[in-house]
Amino acid sequence: MTIDDVFQLPVSEAVIDKTMCNAVKKYNYTIKGLMYNRTPVELLDNLYMGDFAKNALYDYLKSKCTSPIIDYDEERKDNFMEADPGWDMLVGNRKIKVEVKSSIPPNREPISDIINKRDIKITASHDKGKTLKQPQDIESLIHVQIYFYAKPYKKGFDNFDSLSSVITRDYKEVKNIINSDKYNKPLFFGFTTKKKIIEHLNTLQPNNKTWTFSWTNRLYWKCPIKLAGNIGALIDLINKL
Repeated sequence: MTIDDVFQLPVSEAVIDKTMCNAVKKYNYTIKGLMYNRTPVELLDNLYMGDFAKNALYDYLKSKCTSPIIDYDEERKDNFMEADPGWDMLVGNRKIKVEVKSSIPPNREPISDIINKRDIKITASHDKGKTLKQPQDIESLIHVQIYFYAKPYKKGFDNFDSLSSVITRDYKEVKNIINSDKYNKPLFFGFTTKKKIIEHLNTLQPNNKTWTFSWTNRLYWKCPIKLAGNIGALIDLINKL
């Protein structure tokens, strides 16, 4: 990936509407698990951002690829009651699994720094490394990184059920509550494959294969964005599958 490879995905009203609708469904079942140390608005914002990244990419690939593209959310049979299965899309005639990662640049760092310093976010551990999900056990074979220059909202509602009531009555309220327009410029920062993740990690020392943020228990496998493929390469790959 280079600066010239970073690609702003187009956004349609259909993508926005689909994301608001599905974010509400996911929100209502997510809060029942009581597993999130986030404010009500922050949780909704995070769910919207992740879904929007996937929906924008899905919409674009559908318009450019000659091979089939399937969105898990459009095929799922659980009415959004279960957690996602570790993949977001199936692509190609072989139905290869794809996972889409969404992130916000730390301190609004420039595109050049993201390319040179950041990684596609491949989770290695949820508990600071006490247990690791080995790369060979990763569900998806293709991993995509999307960035947004936006700031998630946290304030507005103090109660999960109160927010749920408002957005269930009218899912389009999501737009006002989190100012969803801030996500309307999704930036494609490359993709990698499970095979390439494993190959790269095999070049690193055992104590130098993961990274983290100071505020989280999660560890990520090192997967440099500068080694990622661009949107054209992704389309070509999908069309060959």
